[in-house]
Amino acid sequence: MTFDDVGKERLQKILARAGYGSRRACEDLIVAGRVTINNQTVSLLGVRADPFRDTINVDGERIHLPKPAYWILNKSEGMSFNDSEAEKALQNLVKGEFGRLFTAGRLDRFARGLMLITNDGRVANLLTHPRYRVPKVYRMTVRGALTTNDARNIERALYYAMNSGRFEPIQIGKRVGGKTQFELTVYEGLPQGMRDICLKFGHGVKQVERTRLGPMELGQAPTGGIRKLNADEVKRLLEYADDAENGRLSYEKPLIDPAKFKRDDTATGFRRKKTGTRGTSSVGQKKTSARLKTKGSGKPTGDRKPRGERAESDRPRSPRSDKPRGERSGSDRPRSPRSDKPRGERSGSDRPRSPRSDKPRGERSGSDRPRSPRSDKPRGERSGSDRPRSPRSGSDRARSGSGPKRSGGSSRPDSRGPKRSGGKPGGAGRRPGKK
Repeated sequence: MTFDDVGKERLQKILARAGYGSRRACEDLIVAGRVTINNQTVSLLGVRADPFRDTINVDGERIHLPKPAYWILNKSEGMSFNDSEAEKALQNLVKGEFGRLFTAGRLDRFARGLMLITNDGRVANLLTHPRYRVPKVYRMTVRGALTTNDARNIERALYYAMNSGRFEPIQIGKRVGGKTQFELTVYEGLPQGMRDICLKFGHGVKQVERTRLGPMELGQAPTGGIRKLNADEVKRLLEYADDAENGRLSYEKPLIDPAKFKRDDTATGFRRKKTGTRGTSSVGQKKTSARLKTKGSGKPTGDRKPRGERAESDRPRSPRSDKPRGERSGSDRPRSPRSDKPRGERSGSDRPRSPRSDKPRGERSGSDRPRSPRSDKPRGERSGSDRPRSPRSGSDRARSGSGPKRSGGSSRPDSRGPKRSGGKPGGAGRRPGKK
């Protein structure tokens, strides 16, 4: 900044202080060519001017900056200044032409207590921004008897909710009629989740009241009452704002020490989670994705479920095919290594022998003979056509040849053969031809 720029401000900021709307709305006025400085039209952003030396006109009318003014409001429950109608509501509270008005800090609709109303944006920013270390004191009333352990749990949860917030330890006050009052001093905005935090530990919030903001205290102001600061209060407020701007303010008391938030068996609720997981180490979106990637690469996952609890996707697929079981065609199924022909085209010599015996067909005993694939019924429930032929009938063997006869083509009477050793019920096998 050169010597000529001392005392100059950006043009849109000057227009906003004069009551022409927000800075964005004032930028639109400048770009539209409706603003002049010393009778010269300005249409570029970034131009600076001195509001007390330069002549600034909007649509040919000279602007007049109002003098800084400050009011203290004891906000009652139900009032809100956080919506688009806030500026209009403030104008109704403050009578007169003071330009654009706004509050220093915010309170939700169900909170009450001290609010500063002003048209001085510099002071409002210094009182509310966390970097300037300005204390805000809240008196809260909760249900039940708040113990020291409950207060420590609330502090732990509040510290994480404020992302390493800067505040002093809770000061427990008096207990009256099943309710407890405590005082909380923060150096930034109080989070909206404060009510939920207290409720989690069994202490529903009945009332939130701000009693102090920097050098200003609520005192005995009536609920809903508003008053203008006198000359001494304004002087003290501006001196405090200068100290904050020049970094001369420090924390009034030691802040919460996160070292006492170490995990232990007695700590309850609102524990800080490890990066990348939600809950235990075996669950969570990132853990699940890593487990599926490891599973797809063929490496052991170390997270096997019991057989009865596995889902369809958990069951390993056959190494013989990458396709799901329901989508495999006949060509995907492996053929027997003893024959390349389809099953329906195989002859008797192409059919694989039973793995239970390596003996030639004619030398097998009764226990070596393979079971018949013609019937899955138990032996006692077979019909005459399902039952195997008796080895005592040589004439039938002569008529049918040495090959086995398929089920459904026999009309001979029921004849049971001798019981074979090692066989199971229902395991009818093929009979070798007579040599």
